[in-house]
Amino acid sequence: MLKALEARGRRWLAPAALVAELSLGGGALRSVRRILRTFEDEGRVERVRGRFRARRRDGLVEGIFEQDSAGARVVEDSGAIWCVERDAAAQAGDRVLLQPFREGGPARGEVLQVLGGGRATWVGILQRRGRLAVVTPYRDDGEWLVRVSHADMGGASDGEVVVLVPLPRRATSARQRGASRGERPAYAPPWGRVIERLGRPGDPDADFAAVVWRRRLPVEFPAAALAQTASVPDALDASELARRVDLRDRAFVTIDPATARDHDDAVCVEARARGALCLWVAIADVAHYVPLGSPIDREALRRGNSVYFPDRAIPMLPERLSGDVCSLRPDVDRAVLVVELEIDGAGRVTRRTGYPGVIRSRARLCYEDAARAMERADAVHPQAQMLRDLAEAARRLGARRRAAGSIDFELPEAAIVLDARGRPVDVRRAERTQAHRAIEEAMLAANRAVAELLVDADVAAIHRAHDAPAPADAEALGELLAGFGLIDAPLGAELTPRDVAHALARARGHPAEQFVHAAVLRCMRQARYAAESRGHFALAFDHYLHFTSPIRRYADLVVHRVFMALLAGAPPRLSRETARRIAERISYRERLAIEAEREMLDLKKCAFMADHVGEIHAGQVTGVAQHGLYVTLDAWFVEGLVHVSTLKEYVVLDERGWALVAERSGRRYALSDRVEVRVAKVDRIAARIDFELVSTQPARSE
Repeated sequence: MLKALEARGRRWLAPAALVAELSLGGGALRSVRRILRTFEDEGRVERVRGRFRARRRDGLVEGIFEQDSAGARVVEDSGAIWCVERDAAAQAGDRVLLQPFREGGPARGEVLQVLGGGRATWVGILQRRGRLAVVTPYRDDGEWLVRVSHADMGGASDGEVVVLVPLPRRATSARQRGASRGERPAYAPPWGRVIERLGRPGDPDADFAAVVWRRRLPVEFPAAALAQTASVPDALDASELARRVDLRDRAFVTIDPATARDHDDAVCVEARARGALCLWVAIADVAHYVPLGSPIDREALRRGNSVYFPDRAIPMLPERLSGDVCSLRPDVDRAVLVVELEIDGAGRVTRRTGYPGVIRSRARLCYEDAARAMERADAVHPQAQMLRDLAEAARRLGARRRAAGSIDFELPEAAIVLDARGRPVDVRRAERTQAHRAIEEAMLAANRAVAELLVDADVAAIHRAHDAPAPADAEALGELLAGFGLIDAPLGAELTPRDVAHALARARGHPAEQFVHAAVLRCMRQARYAAESRGHFALAFDHYLHFTSPIRRYADLVVHRVFMALLAGAPPRLSRETARRIAERISYRERLAIEAEREMLDLKKCAFMADHVGEIHAGQVTGVAQHGLYVTLDAWFVEGLVHVSTLKEYVVLDERGWALVAERSGRRYALSDRVEVRVAKVDRIAARIDFELVSTQPARSE
């Protein structure tokens, strides 16, 4: 019953309809009603006017925002009322998402996001219909239509993505006559006027505007935040330098992607006696420039994180901070918060400490340059030896982490290559170098060290929580791994990180390696922020948090503040209840950012593949589902679907879930099969690529 309700999303279902959907028979209606009432008492479903739906799993609440002289509130569909603060982003009548407060007293909460309601502007696709036009959604799940007269089209042509503003309602004479007779006027779509032309689906500005509009992502910063940013001094004064540990003589470098827009971490390694290595991880001291409760801080909390697209970013902090004053640029003094770790030959951290410091980065390196210095003994670079020491420190840390059962996922990512106009000209598999792994290990070690220091001191903070898979998911995962011969037998719900890590190690080179990694990831719970240390299942860490990216994540900024207070011996600056509220808010904002970034990647791939429709390319089956085969091309790192309807024979998913089998011929379409496919269709509106199978070559004898 719960699965049926959850599958309906936010739509209501009557008990009788639920009985019919589950084919339970009329005699089950009374029992279904009784179970639904029990679910309601337990808070698992909600009811309005005799109909039910599943409650949100994230504990958030949806309702209508109301505001008057008495204050602001959110009214749930069930009629429950929540008191909230006035919110500049929400207007009366908007549907909003609410984060409840769990402390005692009346029902109170905070508005997280406007989900629907009035908009100052609309983004959609214009379609001409004679002397009129209509604008319909582009990248929006809603069902709406806005009429545009010829005079208000602004020169837009059929199929263009446009921005329009709503116009006052225009009542036709027929509607007026109906109203005068006391009849209810028939609904008529509203009118609008085009104020900006963005190009066609696939154009960079059009896709950006559509994704931003759909997700309601804030782009422009409030005037108060910009004014505060403008007042930030360019350089550290003498008193600030005096209170910090001076590390300007150390050979710190930043290592980032070549296209990085900000640089919030720098590293340095030096050899010590008896084979030990000292690792310094210096993180931009954003908290020094962003006081708690200031306009910049309030806006950073509202955003929760930066959002990164292939051609641009929506930063959490104004550009002057994120790209200049806080960015660890070479040859300038920068305020940092430092984690210093001593690592022995076995990868044990034998000493850890933290303090405010000042550094002067020696170089801004991209991953490829750093990797060349690490991998080639004859590499000529001023920091070559330090980089090789960094690689050795990372090797030790990584080996010890994996020995403890930490899971390393090897899921390839797409790298979009853009031309000068921001249009995709290639889609490659993102390269992972030794430098990538070295920086990841350094950041993991710093994050873990700060988490342990804060937990030892019993200081409230924002932790990164990753719970073990749900028992049913763990059991299913064990069966899948056993089916591929990667573990000896299913392990039930007692699956450990070490079990998964060993299975993935055995999957290396297996024909279904990529599929197995993806399947393992799907069985995992989603990592989130929490007000208490709950451990991190995938990393096999008892304590973990995010500390190393305060320019782009609000969680890290909060951790910086509490860590600095601990180092200074000052009273805690964060209560557990406030930590919980912040954790829930930024967890939601993180999910929103991930969805937006994934959507933009899909749009870029479609924009690229639109010029290749009709072409035949070789590829490999990298995913199998009941509805078809997912094929990744050799020429580009692009995946498309061969739908079962195009296979010309009836197929079913085999018992292992990694092949489609034709019922009559017995022909198998299996994971890792080599194939040739024709690019049949690229749907830029739905962000979907369809292939047609031309030929297959089984990857193994069956």
